[in-house]
Amino acid sequence: MDSQTPDTQRWRRVHPLSPFARFWFAIVIALFAIGRNFVEDIFEGKTDAESLRKNVVEFLTSLNTLAWLGLTLVIVVVLGGMFLNWWFTRFTVSADSVRVRQGWLFRTDKQARLDRVQSIEIFQPFMARLVGLAELRFDVADSGDAALHLQYLRKKDAEALREQLLGRRNEIRAEESASASPSAEAHGARSVGAGQGFDPNPHAADRAQTDPEANPHAEAESSDMNEAALASVGPGRAIVSTLLGGTGLWFLIVLCGSLAFGLFLPEVGGFVFVPAILSLVSGVWSSVNTGANFTLTRTRDGFRMRYGLTSTRTRTLPLGRIQAVGIDQPLLWRIPGWFRVRINSAGLGASSSEEQHRTLLPVGTGQDLMNILPHVVETSEEGGVDGYRLRSALEGSGPENGFVVAPRSSRWLDPFNYRRNGYATTPDLLLLRGGWLRRRLSVVPHERTQSVALENGPLLRRLGLATARLDSVGGDVSTKVEHLATEDVREMIREQAARAAFARRISADTAPRTAPSLTPSEDSPTS
Repeated sequence: MDSQTPDTQRWRRVHPLSPFARFWFAIVIALFAIGRNFVEDIFEGKTDAESLRKNVVEFLTSLNTLAWLGLTLVIVVVLGGMFLNWWFTRFTVSADSVRVRQGWLFRTDKQARLDRVQSIEIFQPFMARLVGLAELRFDVADSGDAALHLQYLRKKDAEALREQLLGRRNEIRAEESASASPSAEAHGARSVGAGQGFDPNPHAADRAQTDPEANPHAEAESSDMNEAALASVGPGRAIVSTLLGGTGLWFLIVLCGSLAFGLFLPEVGGFVFVPAILSLVSGVWSSVNTGANFTLTRTRDGFRMRYGLTSTRTRTLPLGRIQAVGIDQPLLWRIPGWFRVRINSAGLGASSSEEQHRTLLPVGTGQDLMNILPHVVETSEEGGVDGYRLRSALEGSGPENGFVVAPRSSRWLDPFNYRRNGYATTPDLLLLRGGWLRRRLSVVPHERTQSVALENGPLLRRLGLATARLDSVGGDVSTKVEHLATEDVREMIREQAARAAFARRISADTAPRTAPSLTPSEDSPTS
């Protein structure tokens, strides 16, 4: 299929081994159920190779005609079902969409419009990886989860199709941008992480993507700069970070509890703690599997992430949809100096199934943090903040770095971290800090805040305190500051409303920008 003109006529089938890659685990369970006695005898040492051969021969010769017919029927039904599943799974690529049809008894027909596709993830489960197959998962704006799955293609075919579709998506967006009004095209809205700090001319990559003729060397330059990964995580760091994090601590607590119950109340311990241990083991493995072999690379389309042990995934995160960036550091991660970076992104909800999509860096060093932040946070020269000040703000407390912090009256509610609860502003960014055992720092561009709310109940009002909550896109990144002085929250609401309005106006205006001059009594920005 030509890379520039998608096939608009031909329906194609997936790889013939796709049913095996999808249902291999069920096949293994069925075979184990049939030969369980033989397997148990082997593990218990009750039989050797010669005895096993004799037992198999005796079992086969003992089957009568009816049993053979039943066994043959089961095999035909299974193989026939797999064949029908493959035969009726087809896909086609048109000029503006991808369609997948599945099912022969209950049919489904799904379509993903290319102009709504945010990213296309390459996913290789364990068995698909062994046979060289890969799945394409299409993340569509505001769908919450992958809207369309294409299972399975040869890995190189999946990679080629992904590149073709992403290229066609960019062409469609360029055509839409070219057909827009000249002012809208020239003033295109700024977004956090859209290239600031990545290039001396922060909008060159975006302009080259929508108008390649504006800089014929931009693509070559971008390709050269994208060779090196910004961060990587090995299996060892993934395992240790999981054990030092919350999941590992809970696993240790439950393990010790199960051992204690097993010694003193054996009739109860198995029923209570065995399911909990199995659940936590699954959680530990999931965390390790998604963090190991992680690499993060900056591309023209955004951040490209690849990770996984038994199964691998490759996906691209569009920078233009990042609404907030969060940095956090659990207590025990302070020993090796590790950090986690998360994002709130438009098109992704807050469900746990999407947590890996909202994690920009599962665990990284301070150097990894310095490598990544310039690509997602505006630097101080552009009205933002540099990486060293961000790290200092994350690890510090009190009014250093320009923070407005909670008053002493809040120590009754937050005896250990009341001096860490606070916020600071730059001309373009709002910094929200909190946490004691788990340090956290949230970075929200002014133009991404929709509103700021004041929350306080009877107890908070009695203490003269309130909580400030920013309304923005939901996700794991916290956008609220707890137990500030009520007057500080009201001042923050007034100033943030002015800054947000000013930032959105600047996004649609090419006039030289000057930061608004704010005083506590002003309710609107000055020109």
